[in-house]
Amino acid sequence: MDRATIALILSIIAVILAASKWIHDLHADRAGRRTHSRRRRGSHLRVELLTKQANCFITRGGHLLFLVSCRIYNEGDQVPVTIQACQFQAKIGHRWQDTELYQVPHAVLFPSLLRNSLPISLKPEERQDFYEVFALDALIPSTTIKIRLRFQSGRGKITLCRDKFNHRVDDHAVFDILFRVFE
Repeated sequence: MDRATIALILSIIAVILAASKWIHDLHADRAGRRTHSRRRRGSHLRVELLTKQANCFITRGGHLLFLVSCRIYNEGDQVPVTIQACQFQAKIGHRWQDTELYQVPHAVLFPSLLRNSLPISLKPEERQDFYEVFALDALIPSTTIKIRLRFQSGRGKITLCRDKFNHRVDDHAVFDILFRVFE
């Protein structure tokens, strides 16, 4: 094979890969903002992000602030489930990055914040709404960011919830937004 043939084959492969990526992105956008909740075998937890204004991220002072609202279901019909830990990650570039809780003194005023509620015990077929504000010290390369919530039950089972947000900047303080959510 000569160089022209090899170059032709490589360029055809590159075009096919680019077209498949474009088709995949088109299909994902057409599917809309479906929340993906994945459970491991034996876990009775299901997590869904609540929609509307509550799920957003806000840039403030070089940090990304994520105001996340979620509904946690215990789909078991006989066994109560205890949630021991929660981890929030954001995908920036090609890597998942861990976030930390947004620390402010008046966070104690909100009993429905996840940090004030852990560990959580849900009775069979019970559901509960929770809110949390996470901070990440990073820049975003695009207007869309993928997020992943990871819950660990008392038995060590992991439940994942994935979604993606579009960029939104809000001039209100984060806890003012949270008050508007509760109204």
